[in-house]
Amino acid sequence: MKRVSVLMTVYNTERYLAKSINSILNQKFKNFELIIVDDFSTDESGKILKKFKNNRIKKFFLKKHIGRTPALNFGLKKCKGEFIAILDSDDISLRNRLSMQINYLKKNLNTNMIGTQTILIDSNGKKIRNFFIPKNNEELNRRMIFHNYLPHSSVMFRRKFLKKVGSFYPKNFIYAQDYALILKFLAKSKIYILPNILTKSRVLKTNMTNSKSLKLVREIEMVKNNLYSLKNFKLSLSERIYLYYLIIKRILKYIYFSIF
Repeated sequence: MKRVSVLMTVYNTERYLAKSINSILNQKFKNFELIIVDDFSTDESGKILKKFKNNRIKKFFLKKHIGRTPALNFGLKKCKGEFIAILDSDDISLRNRLSMQINYLKKNLNTNMIGTQTILIDSNGKKIRNFFIPKNNEELNRRMIFHNYLPHSSVMFRRKFLKKVGSFYPKNFIYAQDYALILKFLAKSKIYILPNILTKSRVLKTNMTNSKSLKLVREIEMVKNNLYSLKNFKLSLSERIYLYYLIIKRILKYIYFSIF
């Protein structure tokens, strides 16, 4: 059995796909499988994937477009590793990412999910800025109840712990499925962020954040995540008030985006 399964879902990322895949193949740690799910891409992504002949890559070409969350869940079922790492198909893992995350998880058995410091890059790979993550891990775990500070492409978690949090990504989420899964882990186990910059997350003008319809989806799904936090974490009065504030604020943003 491979120690790590790296899960990548692909949909029309022909420009960045090869670099993303190579960032895993070039890892210092070699005992991994790379599970790639192509969600019926309509660009050259499929052809690019077929050019990779490495036996550590397991490719799955879906016969119709099912969306990111179902594609992630399809891929999770194919993962056999003790640990599962996520990498989006336009992002980059630095060479020591897998080895450093695995070393920490091996030594800290009570930690079930780990992330890394991340830099944001543009379409040309140029650094925009560091992704903001609270330095103090205790502070981070508390603040994660209200906001997501964990870049999806930096996540690694224990596969066996999925059963304890209800298995896969929530099927009814389109945008914030990563945060929904993170909250499930956080409710049952602390999350740790390595202080090292080990991933690069690409910010694109064409991504879902900039779509009006998906902005509406984002606000509703973040409300659902806030409601989950209200129900599943022990909160002070001020923290509960803050969550209600966030919920109201996001509902108002939803109304605003619906009108304008």
